[in-house]
Amino acid sequence: MSKQRTDLAGYILAGGRGKRMGGRQKLYLRHQGKYLALWAMETLRSLENFYISVAEIPNETVGSAKWITDLYEEAGPLGGILSGLLLCPQEALFVVPCDTFGLDEEMAEMMLREYERSGRPVFYRTEKGPEPFPGIYTKAMIPVMERQRTAGNYRMKSLFETEEAKEYTFLDGTKQLKKLVNLNTEQEYRRLQRRNDGRENSDSE
Repeated sequence: MSKQRTDLAGYILAGGRGKRMGGRQKLYLRHQGKYLALWAMETLRSLENFYISVAEIPNETVGSAKWITDLYEEAGPLGGILSGLLLCPQEALFVVPCDTFGLDEEMAEMMLREYERSGRPVFYRTEKGPEPFPGIYTKAMIPVMERQRTAGNYRMKSLFETEEAKEYTFLDGTKQLKKLVNLNTEQEYRRLQRRNDGRENSDSE
């Protein structure tokens, strides 16, 4: 990959409570013995800085990432990303949820290069419309996100239904997004653990 990028940072969303995961802390889910967040950070290794968005700061660190405590309770991912844009010095954040697995270098590079070309927010789009994750969010999005938050609308896809969305870049994600696995339930997590060798990984964290 290219030289270290300093104007944007990797941002892992980990503020959810994991209710459908039996209360398991999603930040510490592992695959092949390694935290899912670390898989994403390694894919984004051309970035110099990483942050993890959490409701409360945990005891155990994850790689070199710094913690960002959510400024807004119950505002979901929108509140977590808005907190990062307000608190992080970088102009943009490459956002990946900690319970999403499968981001690869090709996907990341397509987005990073487009951001470097345009300086605009970058997202993937499928036949179902734009997808919020993975996404490159910029400080220019703070006003529209703040407006949506104050209105009590925490739906991420509403960001793509605003006038401001005309200034975002949307890449074709028909092929790319199929690589991603979203781990919302214990069953989905077990399925990922079985993917490599046909049996469930004994690592339960």
